[in-house]
Parts: sequence; C-alpha cells; structure tokens
Amino acid sequence: MKAHIVMLALLACKATLACAKQPSTKGIQGHEWNFDGCHFKMADPFRGRTSGPGGAAYFAQISPKARHPFETWIQFSCQNPVTPEIYVDRAGIRMTDKGWALDPSPDNIGLKEQHTTFYALHGKGWDGGGVTQDDINGDEKRRTRAFSFCIPHKQLALCGSIQNVAYLMWLKETTLPQVIKLLESIEFVDTPASGGTAAKP
Repeated sequence: MKAHIVMLALLACKATLACAKQPSTKGIQGHEWNFDGCHFKMADPFRGRTSGPGGAAYFAQISPKARHPFETWIQFSCQNPVTPEIYVDRAGIRMTDKGWALDPSPDNIGLKEQHTTFYALHGKGWDGGGVTQDDINGDEKRRTRAFSFCIPHKQLALCGSIQNVAYLMWLKETTLPQVIKLLESIEFVDTPASGGTAAKP
C-alpha cells in the first residue's frame, strides 16, 4: 500500500487541476462513471469536478474556508477481477470472520509514527474498508495523511486513493469525514451500458 500512495503523490505533483466548484444550496449534484467493468454513481454535495479517460478522478475544494485549504483528489480504479492480494495492496485491508479489517502485515502497518488506522465503509448494498497512513518524510508543514480504500461488488472492487485528507500539523481541518460521506453515497449500476469510460455530471 505504501508504494501505491507514493505513486499517487507523484502523479498529483504532475497533474494540472482545474479549480473545483463550491457547495451550493441549489441541491446535490451527482456523478456517474462506467469503466473497466465498474459502473457506479456518487452523490456530490461539494459540487466537485471529474476527469479521467481510462479511469476516473474526482476533485473538490471541500473546506474552502479552512485556514490551510487544499484540494481533495480521489483517484478511482476498477479491479476486475479482484483478489485478496489486491485488497491488501490497494487498501491495506483483508476480510475476516468479523468483516473487513486492517491487514496486520508489517509492510502494511508501517512504522508506529505513521498511525495506520482502519475505517469501515458502508453503502447501499455493500461493505468495504479504508486505511489512513501518515507521511513521515519531508517538510513537517507539508506532511499529509493519505487514505486508500476498496469497495467490493460481485467479482470486482472499486478502489481508490486520496493523497491528502489532512495536513498533519492541522488535523482539525481534516476532510476525511466528508470523503467517507462521499464514498458511502456510491451506488453500483448493474444495467449493461455501452461504451467505455464515462463521467456524467
């Protein structure tokens, strides 16, 4: 999982991101994606933007009034078919007799200072999980908390990563609760659809 987060951080540095729309009182918009076998919808109270030929990404300024604002970027991937090893690699989670839990392998847990933590996710017709892990390198003011997740659906899984859900020096400004709310609004669409990648506002 550590290597996956590092790769996402490098991609984030190279990406040119458009300014995200702000929340509106006119209602909650939604997005729909269909790629690699994953067809799903997500409600969006933050009126973010989407992108991603060959995949799917979501961008939003979730807390624009925070003293240290940042853009939240969710990069989705469709694992089709999914395996137990993919759940560990992509999200650091595994299935147990009691449901989804943190994979306890040392490579996944990392160092004590990384505060690796499991979060259960529950949506319409599915249960999944995600894990946060703290950056321990570089400028302390720029160190962030990352979040990776997987949501199973039949033989596949919708996985993803968010390179920054909080600056470690200002954890009270975390966007993790809002990110979890977004993810738990996801609904899978089983009706066959033609075409490849699609993102609908």
